[in-house]
Amino acid sequence: MRRGTPTKRTNHSTEIICLGLAFILVSLAGAPALALDPMGPPASALRQGDYKLTLDYSFGQRDLDLSEGTWKQRVNGVPSGSGRTVALTIDDLQEHRAYAGLGYGLADSWEVFLRLGGVKSTFGDSLWNSGEEFEGNIDYIVGGGIKATFYEEGNWQLGGLLQASYAELDGKLDATSPGWLAPDFIEIWIAEAQIALGATYRWTERISLYGGPFAHMAMGEFEDTFSTYDNTLNSFVTADNWWDLDKSLNYGGYFGANFILGENCTCNVEYQLAGDASTIGLGLTWRI
Repeated sequence: MRRGTPTKRTNHSTEIICLGLAFILVSLAGAPALALDPMGPPASALRQGDYKLTLDYSFGQRDLDLSEGTWKQRVNGVPSGSGRTVALTIDDLQEHRAYAGLGYGLADSWEVFLRLGGVKSTFGDSLWNSGEEFEGNIDYIVGGGIKATFYEEGNWQLGGLLQASYAELDGKLDATSPGWLAPDFIEIWIAEAQIALGATYRWTERISLYGGPFAHMAMGEFEDTFSTYDNTLNSFVTADNWWDLDKSLNYGGYFGANFILGENCTCNVEYQLAGDASTIGLGLTWRI
């Protein structure tokens, strides 16, 4: 009663433009990433003892690579079969992520931050190739990291970022196909880490441009559960399918702009790209 076996399917302006193109070229050479959290400017903006409040939002699209896994079937709760599932790719997984965060200046040019938020995800017709659609619930996501400024001269800053996050996603996978008797239930957990280096250039008194390359690593698990009543067997049949997320190291690039809105308030917009994954992010920061 398993659904089936999935199948894999010279002046400053010139310098800025060239720098942005270089970041994009670096990112295009990267492998597909698993998930991309918003990063913001790579350099620290806090002095020792200062705090900041942040609001971040991102929308991303990516392919989710799943390694070979296992399946198990039960009839009226009694095990009735098991086997291996093939590796596959969930195409065009879309995620909306929103965070509220708190940052603290450990020292001048060094800051740590924590953030908590929600994530909602969708994808379609990638698991059983039956025209199915996954509609995720609003689930939680937590994260944190550290930023540092390594060098500052004139209008330029060089900095780095290390961040990590953990998310759990769940929801229903349903379809209108005649043979689709009941929805599947999907559960995904993802733990990931991202490290980035970058430059920030103060273009005007209120606008800065930033960007650089990054590396990304993730681990996690994808589970699909299908339950229905089989009239032929006169029994309840349940099938569980598990896959591990691909754990390879991936590379990409990002580019963004930061705007000063007031004495202690800034906002930023950024774009990240890594192979088959891309993310647009927006952020607000208040220093307190």
